[in-house]
Amino acid sequence: MKHLPRACALSLAAATALAMAACSTDPGDASSSGGSGDLKTGNGVTDSSINVGVLTDLSGPFAAGAAVQVTEFKAYWDQVNADGGVCDRDVAVDVQDHGYDPQKAVTLYRSMAPDVIALQQVLGGPTSAAVLPLAQQDDVYVGGVGWAGSALQYENNQLPGASYAIQGANAIDYMVDELNVAKGSKVGVVYFAGDYGNDALAGAQHAADERGLEVVAQEITPATTDLSAQASALAQEGVAGVVLGAAPAQLASLAGVLGSQGANVPIVGLNPTFNPSLLTTPAADALLANVYSITAVAPYASDTPAVKTASDLYTKADPQGAIGWEVPLAYVQAELLKQALDGACDSGDLTPAGVVAALRDSSSVDTQGLLPDGLDYSEVGQSPTTSVYVSKVDAQAPAGLKLVDELSGPSAESFSYGS
Repeated sequence: MKHLPRACALSLAAATALAMAACSTDPGDASSSGGSGDLKTGNGVTDSSINVGVLTDLSGPFAAGAAVQVTEFKAYWDQVNADGGVCDRDVAVDVQDHGYDPQKAVTLYRSMAPDVIALQQVLGGPTSAAVLPLAQQDDVYVGGVGWAGSALQYENNQLPGASYAIQGANAIDYMVDELNVAKGSKVGVVYFAGDYGNDALAGAQHAADERGLEVVAQEITPATTDLSAQASALAQEGVAGVVLGAAPAQLASLAGVLGSQGANVPIVGLNPTFNPSLLTTPAADALLANVYSITAVAPYASDTPAVKTASDLYTKADPQGAIGWEVPLAYVQAELLKQALDGACDSGDLTPAGVVAALRDSSSVDTQGLLPDGLDYSEVGQSPTTSVYVSKVDAQAPAGLKLVDELSGPSAESFSYGS
């Protein structure tokens, strides 16, 4: 297992600026069509403003974390605008709630598309799967789509870190190499039906095959909030650990039931499964005892200067707001889009297609510890990194997760999406 070094310390100015390293920028089409001077402009751009869209889940299973992200998005762009904006323009954010409903997400996208240059976020696997093909037809950048591998086929998609399959593979590697799950053991994989869960299962299954484990799969839906039956089935199978690709409600139920049944096994939840509010529920003791979290983005408690910059910005915007890993996630999503907008401006093509082209010119992106270094967006179809962050649920850590490792496991490195 390859354990990666933490990001180097930055000066405060560098941490605030978060200057990202991109490989190159194509000069593109610098005609004046639709713009002024040598700058080409298109949908969502006027002489004074740039409009970006956010399709998020403010009323569904990920509402708590989504609200945190929206606060950070707005604070980030307010700061950018105060510092002069992008391409001499202020950035405005149009936030719409799809409620984790793919059909509603499509309707909102169609109404929004003529008036935005890019979508900073489409939260959720099912919703992003519905929106991405339409956005690709329109040459519209789509960021923050969750981490489903199905999104990687789209040239216009920017995955913020390791895909769910990479996370699932790393979860198995971590169990074997660090949590003493022995070869020949059974491991449970509890996952949402759909792109999110299926991708997580694919990565976990690959790693289990590589490491000599047997997977006991349990498919659920977001409506399944009582996991008594699934926990009982896993306990009866004698699993030595569980990978969870679901949401916070499912984590609380699974950990609580397994704990009540005396199944003292590690549960490794993928990116969106943990929320610090779970530590106020009856499942708190079980979570503290056995739950780990694998995330594509550094947890809130990370001590890197960039994460501190993100958390300071959020605290200033909402001093009493809920906190969590969604704070650095939201910051880095905005920063990734700003990088693409800057690249499009520099190339003279501030159009939706120009933003996508700037994205795909990025082959070695450094986010100073918000995401693993060296993100590669130049290869369509593959995860931009195989590295993840591993945290342990800890009541003393800010936002309930204590960072314990940054790693790229052997199974994660050997996993590849088919053509």
